[in-house]
Amino acid sequence: MRFHIETLGCKVNTYESQYYAESLKKAGYIEVGKDDPCDICIINTCTVTNTAASKSRQKIHHAKKNNSNALIVLVGCYVQFIDEKQREALEADLIIGAKDKNKIVPLIDELIHEKHKMDQVKPIDQYFDFEAMPIHCFENMERAFLKVQDGCNQFCSYCAIPFARGRERSLSSDEVIKIAKELEEKGHQEIVLTGIHTGRYKDGDIDLACLLKLLLENTQNVYFRISSIEITEVSDELIELILKEPRICHHLHIPVQSACNETLQRMNRPYTIEEFKNRISKIRSQIPDVSISTDVITGFVMESDEEFETTYQNLKEIEFSFLHVFPYSKRDGTKAASMKGEVHGTIQKERTSKLLELSKELRQKDMERYPNITVLIERNEGNTYFGYTNQYHPARIESDTMLSGRILTSWDTIENGTYIVRKKA
Repeated sequence: MRFHIETLGCKVNTYESQYYAESLKKAGYIEVGKDDPCDICIINTCTVTNTAASKSRQKIHHAKKNNSNALIVLVGCYVQFIDEKQREALEADLIIGAKDKNKIVPLIDELIHEKHKMDQVKPIDQYFDFEAMPIHCFENMERAFLKVQDGCNQFCSYCAIPFARGRERSLSSDEVIKIAKELEEKGHQEIVLTGIHTGRYKDGDIDLACLLKLLLENTQNVYFRISSIEITEVSDELIELILKEPRICHHLHIPVQSACNETLQRMNRPYTIEEFKNRISKIRSQIPDVSISTDVITGFVMESDEEFETTYQNLKEIEFSFLHVFPYSKRDGTKAASMKGEVHGTIQKERTSKLLELSKELRQKDMERYPNITVLIERNEGNTYFGYTNQYHPARIESDTMLSGRILTSWDTIENGTYIVRKKA
């Protein structure tokens, strides 16, 4: 039988969709493109904002319209977040929430055999165990992803994720090491440790720093990258390890969300901007060549012109390597959704544009810090090769000689946030 997967939302959702595809193909199912007829349409949903929830519903509608005879399978955050009555209204054939994702193949098999609708969603407070979802080989043979953590206990006022994915839970360190060794044996040169709250990895006494030590001890050549981590989770042990170990990429993505204390307080973020700055200074003093990027939300509830200006100036002062900028979007059911003082969409767009321009300036400045760059080659088009540096800046290399793996080089110019390298034959 033919299947197609539509994915909405974050990189963790993308990872999980890859797992579904790999598992189904191993079981004999055939993956097809989104415009091809299929027997099973799987939609990996997102609920992080009202807009994301709306897009999930649109995907469901389009799937039914374009494949009227196909089985509709809904997975993930949106269907976990809504109530039973709302799920019934979707008229899907199989619904899987935050639990039993790694049972998608037997559940689809059962659906086909039994021919009756199935709702597998359980109350979110029943999810305590981490469900392993290993991907054994990635199409891009250079960079692999390894999901080691799920769930969140932070309850930021704007975020629905704790209600959609449940509390924090982690994959056992033994299993993480086993999967990492397999990925290295397959030829992957970099493994990105990922999760909803990767920095909160915990297996008994083993935290993220300990896990990385074990991974380095049990592998030979593969590099490791942390997908995202909160400032409160960058421990002294982790800083020391990144400094000491050349196989940990010197890039940290640390979401700040706002750089104004009043806004941070309404967001229920666990730090002040002064605490954030001090920790960033500590990281940079220990690891001078580290690149630090961030996430920022613009136009949060009650964000005044003065608050935004404070955020802008602090972001400029901190000198992140680049910014991911998101205009605030309300999500019903969160604390922020009931707050008064919505910021007009026009103002949100203006603030977003201003921060995106700042991001371009910051990226240029950060990239110029590195006269020599180490690039992991990921793909090529003829004699042009593409990849990312250890500091996670994009690079384009023109070379008459075939390139592969991780190479050390110098750059000729920077164009639109990309290193340009012209290697002589």
